[in-house]
Amino acid sequence: MDQRDQELLDKQLRGFNPPPRNDWIIMLVVLAVFFAGVTLGGFLTAYKSEPMQLASNDATPSIFIPNGAPPTTQH
Repeated sequence: MDQRDQELLDKQLRGFNPPPRNDWIIMLVVLAVFFAGVTLGGFLTAYKSEPMQLASNDATPSIFIPNGAPPTTQH
């Protein structure tokens, strides 16, 4: 690139002033989309046809012995 090319490039770029970046606006948009997704997901899972059972209060054992013998406890 010679001196004339540099001057032409400077003339072309003289009117080009990019706006300053606002990182906090991008961060707010990302957070808003995240919370909207969490809220929408909460509504969609809350109104399912079958409620999800998180804990069981049953006293039955979770492992069954194939021959049908009752579980024994050793002291």
